[in-house]
Amino acid sequence: MMIDYSRIWTSEWIIIGFFLYLIILARLRPLSGHQRGRVVLVGLVCTSLVLMLSQLRLSPFLHLARAWLPAIYMLQGYWLSGLFFRMAMPDIEEHLLDLDRWLFRTTNLTDLLTKGPRIVLEYLELAYLLTYFFVPASFALFCWLGFREEADNFWTAILIASYGCYGVLPWIQTRPPRSLELDSPLDARELLFRRANLFILKHGSVQVNGFQSGHASAVVAAALALGLVNPVIGAVLMVLAVSLIGATVLGRYRYAADTVLGAMLGVIGWWIGFQVKNF
Repeated sequence: MMIDYSRIWTSEWIIIGFFLYLIILARLRPLSGHQRGRVVLVGLVCTSLVLMLSQLRLSPFLHLARAWLPAIYMLQGYWLSGLFFRMAMPDIEEHLLDLDRWLFRTTNLTDLLTKGPRIVLEYLELAYLLTYFFVPASFALFCWLGFREEADNFWTAILIASYGCYGVLPWIQTRPPRSLELDSPLDARELLFRRANLFILKHGSVQVNGFQSGHASAVVAAALALGLVNPVIGAVLMVLAVSLIGATVLGRYRYAADTVLGAMLGVIGWWIGFQVKNF
């Protein structure tokens, strides 16, 4: 069957390009046979599904599936990227920790963690917990507001933001600061939502960092996207996104530098998805 390339969305080209990047990288990097096979199999399944759905005359159900599947492709990209972790880079980790120590020292953030109101700390941990629902909930709002036909713009922004972070992990590999600093003041506060976050990270995370926060990049891109179609909802989501970004640093889930860079990448993703793409 001849492929009509004009029917492939920009976001789908991004998906295809990212998985092909991982497949090629799997041949060049020292992965085990099982890991290499998983990268190739999942990558080929995702790219094949993207191409198939772009070419078929879709029923309403499949059209809806095509609009929502990028959320699954994003998650698969995260998991596959984690397979490329081989060894932490302690020099980079130490530089990032030095910057964080300077930030905490000059802003007295440690006092907030040790003496701050419990309700504020619980809110920040809850904001971080909501990370996992932020993008799909934002897309549901985007569609509910009547913009489902612009799903390609939304996912272009989100995927540039998230894949831009995941794609760096094979090259810059660090452990999260919470695994290097075992005496976090937050742990002594016995926060309910922190326990929930640590449980999810233990059982559902790849346990490593690239040098940019995918959480920060995706939520910023999503909040900005909603801001274009509904300023009030966008403002609420941006407040939540900023809270989440603060929680990633205060909770030692990510370094300050890669959180800030992730947020900047989210702005770039939004700009390309909604400004450059429509120019």
